[in-house]
Amino acid sequence: MREKKIKTYKLLLILIGMIGAVLFAGVVAQQPATEKPQDAKPETNTETQTTKQEPRAAKEGDLYWAGQNVEVGSEGVKGDVAVAGSNVNINGEVQGYVMAAGATVNIDAPVGNDLWAAGANIVVNSTVSDNAMLAGSSVIIGKNGSIGGNARIAAGTVEIAGPVGRGLSVSAGEVRISSNIEGSTEIYTDTLTIEPNAVLKGTYIVYSPNDPVISPQANISGKIDHRKTEAEKTYFSAFREWFSDWFLRFASFAVLGLVAVWFSSVWTNRVANTLKDKPGKSFLIGLATLLSIPILFILLLITLIGIPLAFLVAALGVVAFLLSGVFVSYLSGDWILGKMGRWEKSNVLKIVFGALAVTFVMSLPWIGWLVKFAVAFLGVGAFLIERKDLLRQLREQELA
Repeated sequence: MREKKIKTYKLLLILIGMIGAVLFAGVVAQQPATEKPQDAKPETNTETQTTKQEPRAAKEGDLYWAGQNVEVGSEGVKGDVAVAGSNVNINGEVQGYVMAAGATVNIDAPVGNDLWAAGANIVVNSTVSDNAMLAGSSVIIGKNGSIGGNARIAAGTVEIAGPVGRGLSVSAGEVRISSNIEGSTEIYTDTLTIEPNAVLKGTYIVYSPNDPVISPQANISGKIDHRKTEAEKTYFSAFREWFSDWFLRFASFAVLGLVAVWFSSVWTNRVANTLKDKPGKSFLIGLATLLSIPILFILLLITLIGIPLAFLVAALGVVAFLLSGVFVSYLSGDWILGKMGRWEKSNVLKIVFGALAVTFVMSLPWIGWLVKFAVAFLGVGAFLIERKDLLRQLREQELA
């Protein structure tokens, strides 16, 4: 059961992390690949860096936008909303679902479908008609907020003062509940406090090293099943460690990838196509190269003349190794966007989607280490093959 929950929350956080990364790149994705960023002219107040959004992007009335301060105004949106920024405020009714990512995310107007939100501080002060999936440092469902369906939350601290219509799943360091919970609940936490206004009707399964603190005034008609865990091995601690490792790897892949496509999208695409056309050859050449570099480095160090060359070889090997993840991510993102049938011309989103997929698989237990080796071998091999093919083409052109 515990392994199943870990898998569930991993998928939840990956999904929400994807929302933030993709939306951050959304403005660039809307421009043709050949245009410079400064050519874009979003409706932004450059003095305050605040963007108040109008329903303007999609035919169905959907809204996609990213900026520093993003606000959905009181006019609302008839479709879906996907936004990201330092501060995100939903002040108008959204009839579809909402995906939001930011340092601060405030939901102050009704959401007609699901809510996905990720950020440092998330506050829900209005009605969410269906399910909510929330991840952040602090998550608060206020007294004026409510979740009509299931709520799945991963955070450092969680306060639930508004009702939840169905089940509740929480992973957090500290949890406080002072509202009506209709369905069954599973909570992984260090500290659980059930306050006087709480109304608990379902079965509560609590994984914690400490006994829940339950107010005598709380209305509990269901059962609380406390399953004690070791303090140093709580679920949240393990999950936080996994998430930090994944996010750092994703960020490094994404940053390197964005630099690569900015420097030369043609070159990045050429290496990715080489990998696509010659995967077996790329793997074998990458394997041979990465195995031979340490041996060559040691042999060159033996001679004084070879010392500078040894460090040059090592540096080139490190660069190729770091870029290997970029090329595999780019090719993976190209395949994902092709299957989605959207944003296929955006090199930025190819990197983002691909990095999310590749780093997630790399972070999985048991098979993750194999994937890391495979990514390194494939990327390095494709890089070397592409360089060799380019040199051959240049020589042929000079001879012509």
